[in-house]
Amino acid sequence: MASEPHGGRLLRLIAIFKLVKALALFASLVTVLNLVRHHDPSVLTWALRLHVDPDNRYLRDVLAAIFNLDAQHLSLLAVATGLYAVLYSVEGLGLWFEQAWAEYLAIVATTGFIPIECYEVLGRVSINKVMLLALNVAIVAYLIIDVRHRRATVSGARLWSPDY
Repeated sequence: MASEPHGGRLLRLIAIFKLVKALALFASLVTVLNLVRHHDPSVLTWALRLHVDPDNRYLRDVLAAIFNLDAQHLSLLAVATGLYAVLYSVEGLGLWFEQAWAEYLAIVATTGFIPIECYEVLGRVSINKVMLLALNVAIVAYLIIDVRHRRATVSGARLWSPDY
């Protein structure tokens, strides 16, 4: 039975997870920019356009925050959202094609968000936040183990290679 290349199926699942996050960020960016462009401050109108419950507390909080942004802050939010979407896209595609640089990028980028996620969990505990934090910690741990395994395999192959 042939063994899978380094990473294998789990690396592909991580890639899909990153690409889904990128897609969600791109979709939210397009939606917010499209809705803001219409200059309609009615929460009810926005809720109906998004096909969600207009009495949803989370929706009201998000929309209130967006409506209170001036043009400069809205532009900054749009750029940041776009950059994060690009980062997740690059990570996801690199991991899908099993590129070593993508594993390093994913380790650094995902590890960078863990303190923020911890802060969020400590501020207001929810099962979703805890699960996302645990998933990201597991992803980082897996990628570190995979990178170390690959490096050990490559080093061992060089050490015993007749061409070395």
